[in-house]
Amino acid sequence: MPTFAEKARQAQQEKRSGQGEKDPADLSGSQEPDWDNPDSWGGDGSDAGDSASGNAGDSADGNDGQAPEPAAPATRTPKAASRTARRRGRPRGPDREALTVRVLPATNRMLTVAVEETGLNPQTIVEEAMQAHFRRLKIQDPGPESASGEGVA
Repeated sequence: MPTFAEKARQAQQEKRSGQGEKDPADLSGSQEPDWDNPDSWGGDGSDAGDSASGNAGDSADGNDGQAPEPAAPATRTPKAASRTARRRGRPRGPDREALTVRVLPATNRMLTVAVEETGLNPQTIVEEAMQAHFRRLKIQDPGPESASGEGVA
């Protein structure tokens, strides 16, 4: 007498054989793809494209056969477009360059105390300190056309 598991397995095999469907994990009878010809990799040669669902060409909004609307031309610079929207009433600050530096633990502690005492944020304190240092050294901004020192820290 067959067990329950054997009956279930047999029923599943009969179901597959009746529909002409084979087990996707069964590699018997499969052929090696022609690696030199990517167009032959589709398997059954259908026009389904590379989409696993076969819906690659279907339109989700029901506008089949209609030309898509042209995209609006970008009016912002790429840098401004990547920034997230700000809360209402909060003005956007100036564009800044990312700069990563390491500081000594004592300098970090002093910066923390300066933030707590002045109420300013660390970025403002560091920018003001750098501006004061540049003024003392009489270093002026060479302007945006000088990109030779870019990436040097």
